[in-house]
Amino acid sequence: MNIKKYEAFVRAVELGSLSKAAEELGYTQSGISHMMQALENEVGFPLLVRSSSGIQPNAEGELLLPVIRQLLNTNESLEQHIAQIKGCDVGRLRIAAFDSVATYWLPAIISAFRQEYPNVEIQIMEGGVDRVEETMESGEADLCIYAGGRSNSFDWIPLCEDEMLALVPPDHPLAQQDEVELSALMDEQFIMPQQGYGYEVRQILDQLPHYPHIRFSACSDYVIVNMITKGLGVSILSSLLLNNYQNNAVTKHLSPRQYRKLGMGVSHLRTTSPVAQNFMQYVKAYVRELQQEAN
Repeated sequence: MNIKKYEAFVRAVELGSLSKAAEELGYTQSGISHMMQALENEVGFPLLVRSSSGIQPNAEGELLLPVIRQLLNTNESLEQHIAQIKGCDVGRLRIAAFDSVATYWLPAIISAFRQEYPNVEIQIMEGGVDRVEETMESGEADLCIYAGGRSNSFDWIPLCEDEMLALVPPDHPLAQQDEVELSALMDEQFIMPQQGYGYEVRQILDQLPHYPHIRFSACSDYVIVNMITKGLGVSILSSLLLNNYQNNAVTKHLSPRQYRKLGMGVSHLRTTSPVAQNFMQYVKAYVRELQQEAN
């Protein structure tokens, strides 16, 4: 089996272009076109729809895409195990993570990891809960780090609790209080993270008799922070973000205290690639160090 044409098919679909896939994978335009033709001849039916705007999978291609991704993941794991037996550390690691985790955790973790494993290629995909779980389900990511654990389709390793804090404008009356009663938010203009980005916030607000007045919504936590700084409302965001992002808004503990649980997820712990297993140890060590500094 020539695994290269399957890899070329997946990258062409992800990039929406044969020429871009050829450039990334080191093929000529005609070379990758011949590979796609050979793949379609092998399976016995067309897989791609070509147009002036690029390419996309047809119905049959969509059906095969997740299976081919799984095949590539299995092959990658096999190559890594072989490399590990030979004493080499090579391969690729694709990480799906919350924006805040990707911004404030991963750079330090990757820096430490690459000192020992400099030849490992690392790809990072940021997003909310929906995006993270989607990439895990489709096989686009090998490892996820987020406040999840809801899905039964992959194995979950808890890491730590991340406190959720109230964020209010500097001249807001709530800014003068030691803590913000959760019920006090019911009468406020609230800026809500959009669907897929605010599960933890919605779970907290579900404890109230009714939601606050939802005045705005936004995907980006940084947009929300800056809107609050300008006095456009209040919100609830994670301490991981708020302790690292400099702004003029005021953070307050909620009463009662509220937390989200951050952790790692992999498809199956027993079959996780050596590269992912090594990286997970670095994540655990980094979180332990953060907790020791906090104490």
